Amino acid sequence: MGERTEVERGEIPEEGVAILGATLDALKRAAHDVEIERRLAEALQLSLLPSLPVVPGLRFAARYRAGSADARIGGDWYDAFPLRSGKVGIVIGDVVGQGVKAAARMAHLQSALRAYALEGLRPAVVLERMNGFILEGEQGGMVTLLYAIVDPDGSTLKVATAGHPPPIIYLPGETPTFAEARAGTPLGVTYFPTYEESMAILEPWSTVLLYTDGLAEGPEIPLADGLDALRRSVDGGPVEPEELCQRVLGSLDSRVGSRDDLALLAIQLTPPGESLVASLPARPSSVASMRRSLSQWLRSAGADEVEIYEILLACGEACVNTIAHAHSAVSDAPFEVRATREGSDVVVVVRDTGRWRFAQGEGRGRGLALMRELMDDVQVRPGDEGTVVTMRRRLDHASVK
Repeated sequence: MGERTEVERGEIPEEGVAILGATLDALKRAAHDVEIERRLAEALQLSLLPSLPVVPGLRFAARYRAGSADARIGGDWYDAFPLRSGKVGIVIGDVVGQGVKAAARMAHLQSALRAYALEGLRPAVVLERMNGFILEGEQGGMVTLLYAIVDPDGSTLKVATAGHPPPIIYLPGETPTFAEARAGTPLGVTYFPTYEESMAILEPWSTVLLYTDGLAEGPEIPLADGLDALRRSVDGGPVEPEELCQRVLGSLDSRVGSRDDLALLAIQLTPPGESLVASLPARPSSVASMRRSLSQWLRSAGADEVEIYEILLACGEACVNTIAHAHSAVSDAPFEVRATREGSDVVVVVRDTGRWRFAQGEGRGRGLALMRELMDDVQVRPGDEGTVVTMRRRLDHASVK
């Protein structure tokens, strides 16, 4: 027999060592690049997720969780925003794709959806507009999306969905149910789809839970089984939306095979209590929120329609003065509205952290005069830590509590 070759002796030729080393270096660089993209996508995704609004009568909680280490960031997102009608738009969506590109597409879709929703369009029409935007402006790419409108005054939820699983409605003490919502065609798949809307009545203290499919399915979990497991994880859960979200994520941690990124949004309907306390950002849009919540509370306190109108007008003047004179136009510093019953009297207190600049000159300062005309007593106490406006009005027909 002749002399054995290097390969037969188990030795690697020098050129093979060089190739193997270059391959390992290339794999390391690729892994490094993937990790960098993952971190960039996650940072972009988190920076684009919105701050939840302050809406009297509703409580919000949300979670976003990136996928496992071997699953790149996707395009899951949630959103919630007040509408001009006094209702609230809520969104949950999932952009098909991974990495920075999916996160960037999510940002485009989020902005487009808000623009359509703020026109006051119905959920089904918003989805139709979004489908056209994706096909024409985004050159396609499938997206599942659920858009709903919550009416805290009417206690209703109106839903339309484009290929997205339905919301869960949870009322403590009762079995959680899925809202009736026909899953229409995902966005970006076909031209001119139609979407159906469904309406659900929300009981006081009920919570609407929106979620992406990372909470309901995985490589080894069929969607139907995952949805049932998700519903069971909500059953018997806490009343607080924050605690409920934590419970749902805790149940997911024990589930095998969950790798996808996920988003979760909870909205709870809170009825008026013995007193009303609302902390609102110093923005003009907050006046409408204040009027809706105070109107509901006054009605529960026994005020008639004339009394409600006049108290709302007086409180609105106090809030407008706070926003216009106590804070700068771009301030997010909150002001507080507190309403209580004292016998037959309603006491409304508006408190801010700025300093009123009382208007001077002819024709100015009529807001304070109007407040005093509409209420039985008005006291304005400026101080170094802010201004407190206390207004009192006796209800003529309300029973003493």
